[in-house]
Amino acid sequence: MAKQYIGIDCGLDGGIAVVDYDGNLTDKYVMPVCKAGKGRMIHIVGFHKTLEKIISVSDRNIFVIENPGGHAPSAAGLRSMTYSFAVAETIVSLLDANLSYAAISSRKWQSQFWTRPIMAKGQKFDTKAAALAAADRIFPNQDWTANERCKKAHDGIVDAALLAEYGRRMNY
Repeated sequence: MAKQYIGIDCGLDGGIAVVDYDGNLTDKYVMPVCKAGKGRMIHIVGFHKTLEKIISVSDRNIFVIENPGGHAPSAAGLRSMTYSFAVAETIVSLLDANLSYAAISSRKWQSQFWTRPIMAKGQKFDTKAAALAAADRIFPNQDWTANERCKKAHDGIVDAALLAEYGRRMNY
């Protein structure tokens, strides 16, 4: 089988998406999480099993993981995002020495799909709406909900699909 690109939005509300060499979205998953004290964390075993299942269908897997960078609205948010990124990077690295991956900042992959407008003071650009519009253009008629009970698009799955498509376009 040809290359497949696996996009990972490693947030706690993140997702995993697979795009084949021809640009077809072939699979999508909600990031597996579990309780951790009063909060949540990536379910490491569930995440590992999901990735093993994904890579078993192709002999050439390229991972594109969103790197949260060093900024967040709070110290707790930064700690959580950094931890989730470290888990994702570690599991991907341990799957197979022949796998390749790229850690990409959100600004970098987003610039492939839209241009941020200059906003008036006090206004904020809605990157989630821009991502959904881009994903709908690239993958028309795709259901972006997490499951059949959901009515709203799952932001993590949308971002993961765009990360995978970014990797495909950049020919990683």
